[in-house]
Amino acid sequence: MNKRKKGIIVTITITGFILTVWFILEYVYNYAVCTCIAHYNTTFTSRTFGYALLIVSTLLCIASVWRVKRLSRWWIIPVLIIFGIVFYGNGYKFYYVACTSSLYKVTFFNYHTILGNFAPKYALMNTDSLKTGNYKGQLLGYSLSEHELTLYRIGDNPLKVKTSFLFWKIRPNIFIHDLSPRLHSYRNLEYEKNNSDYERIGGQDMPIEVFMEEIFLEKEELFLGSTSKMKNQRILNETDGTTRFRFEIE
Repeated sequence: MNKRKKGIIVTITITGFILTVWFILEYVYNYAVCTCIAHYNTTFTSRTFGYALLIVSTLLCIASVWRVKRLSRWWIIPVLIIFGIVFYGNGYKFYYVACTSSLYKVTFFNYHTILGNFAPKYALMNTDSLKTGNYKGQLLGYSLSEHELTLYRIGDNPLKVKTSFLFWKIRPNIFIHDLSPRLHSYRNLEYEKNNSDYERIGGQDMPIEVFMEEIFLEKEELFLGSTSKMKNQRILNETDGTTRFRFEIE
């Protein structure tokens, strides 16, 4: 076996080892059981496509380095671009930390950006505490489209976050199922004790359509029963930085 063939074999072996370590670390990082952290990874199809691109770009890099079939070494440039895109896409996700009630976005596997903290329910049970300003910027209400998550915040403008990168996408059904109880608006039972209508509290600039969508997703029978009909729907923008959705039921 000549020196060139030996070099190719060694290169492939080293590269294979690196990729194996990557897959193991990625699996541990994304799926390791933790009582504090829940991950929201991209769909299986998009991740598989990402792995395929990773393998193809790696093989193409080896072939260009060793000029297999006289392949030009200039192929290294597009290969590295593809590799970078895959590294970003496979490392794109959201997760929340239950013990600190925080929502994060992650890129490149390990670059964490905090999107905000969930508004504590005890603060919403006593609405006077909202006037202190201690909960400014905390998350209260959301809407999720195919490619964008809108987070409504107390005393701050809504935060819009992309939930996809090229063909890498989060699984919206799982995201809604697990995070909805923490992100959705709050039913103000304190208000309802002394009034004939109903009230929900959401973040700043939260529209009626989003309140209605949350009620539908939560399947609140009181508001969505076959004999129930909402009327006198109205939005109030409070000075404490929240939006109140009030309505009556026939």
